[in-house]
Amino acid sequence: MIMRHAPSWRTVLFALSLFVLVSPGSADEFSAIEHQRQTIYHSPQKPGFTSWVGAWTIPDGSLMVSFTQATGPVEGRPQAPKEVQHQLTWPPPGHPGYDMTGLDLRNVHLRSTDAGKTWKQVSADAFKSCMNGITGEAQTALADGTIVRGVWGYYLPYNPELPKTGYLERSTDGSKTWGKPEVLLDPEKYSAWPKRLRVLRDGRLIAIGGVAHVPANSRTRAEYNGLFEPLLLVSNDQGKTWMGPITVVPAEYRAKWGGEEFDAAELPNGDLLCVLRRADPDSGGREARWQGVLNKSGDTWTPGKVEPAPLPHSGHPDVLATREGPILHVATSGIHWTSDAGQTWHKLDLPGTAYYPRSVQTSDGRIFVFGHVGGDNAYGKVDQSIVMDSFRLASH
Repeated sequence: MIMRHAPSWRTVLFALSLFVLVSPGSADEFSAIEHQRQTIYHSPQKPGFTSWVGAWTIPDGSLMVSFTQATGPVEGRPQAPKEVQHQLTWPPPGHPGYDMTGLDLRNVHLRSTDAGKTWKQVSADAFKSCMNGITGEAQTALADGTIVRGVWGYYLPYNPELPKTGYLERSTDGSKTWGKPEVLLDPEKYSAWPKRLRVLRDGRLIAIGGVAHVPANSRTRAEYNGLFEPLLLVSNDQGKTWMGPITVVPAEYRAKWGGEEFDAAELPNGDLLCVLRRADPDSGGREARWQGVLNKSGDTWTPGKVEPAPLPHSGHPDVLATREGPILHVATSGIHWTSDAGQTWHKLDLPGTAYYPRSVQTSDGRIFVFGHVGGDNAYGKVDQSIVMDSFRLASH
């Protein structure tokens, strides 16, 4: 954030305390202790459909999660109009069960005020789509308690008044109601898909996801899949205006990158360690994990080297900068940590997570990981539920 005046001594002390909390101890080894796993939600019907979890903490210390829920009949539902099926390349050929038209679709929000022991549903706003999710993963809370979420409006074909690109919505009442859409980038130039919202140590907000350098709603979903490259935007006014898109990977890698999914964790010096999902350039049709460091340069970042990561591919990357120092990579294939910006990774003795995990750490040091049972499933084929893992890091 650009400082308009000299910082107070309280601000300086607070910044120093954050630095101490996230500065890595180079000689330490880390292990996981006090691991627990529990189911925190199942939909009102069985088999359940609850997918694409988001997670964050709010200023009073509470935990919140969000996810997509679908209920309704498995058979006998209407299908999306042919023009919508063509535009969204959905449902996948030969798999009509993925078409969510005619179901009761909700963005469910839960809150826990007792460190995840119990959960209460706060809201469940409805949306209409043939797709199986429009938001959830890209949500966080600002310092004043406002919740912001990123929505992929392209997946809302039955609401012509909504922007058909990425936009933000705000809630000042804990997710019960939401404000008007705030478009991230000029829709005449870009199609922007927000997949993560994160608050940096200096209070700035970053949006992470995918961007295609074509006008909004100008391509089919299949065409977009070949155009998306990593998106990074930064805001110093709580998301009202944005700087970017900021280049995440060098130009020689951006062509045919193959996706919008990556995540970034802030290093003590302000650099960003990125773990990215992309099409494997050495194997047609396969996907791979890559990693790289964005080097802080004033109020922005410049891309450094990007390369294959020594981590197995596993859905959307999730990384977490912990208070103890290490950065975690959290995945169905296991949880790994690094204290040297990804030069080496070490696996914790923990089970793999649920699908598309989201991790947060609370002020007492406990780490929480949320995900859904199942995978990218057709409606009614798997009994999905929302599960939570929790543990602490111990150094030795």
